[in-house]
Amino acid sequence: MTYKAKFFHPLHIARDAQPAAADGDNALADLMANPEYLRHSSSIINEALKDGFDVLQLPNGDIVTTGTKIITNTYVWDAVGGKLMKSRASASETREKPAKRKPKAAPAPALEEEEAE
Repeated sequence: MTYKAKFFHPLHIARDAQPAAADGDNALADLMANPEYLRHSSSIINEALKDGFDVLQLPNGDIVTTGTKIITNTYVWDAVGGKLMKSRASASETREKPAKRKPKAAPAPALEEEEAE
């Protein structure tokens, strides 16, 4: 192979690869024009962004979301046992508990004073 052929050979490879890439671009354009795909993908992307996840939409239409789940552990010192005891396991459990419980009505101090008189 001559020097000129070695130098221009990579350029010919890149030129030959362009039609294959153009076919992939057409498939992506067809996918992005599909209203069903747009409806479903936009809802998935919006929910992930609301939750603080990172969103990656791949050229083939796949959607990848990444994020972290924060777990909070609360420990209370048990003086009798002489050790730390776990009082709450995680943040997700603490969110569910208040919704299930009924709020307790605090006794009104004015009523107690009136009954004492």
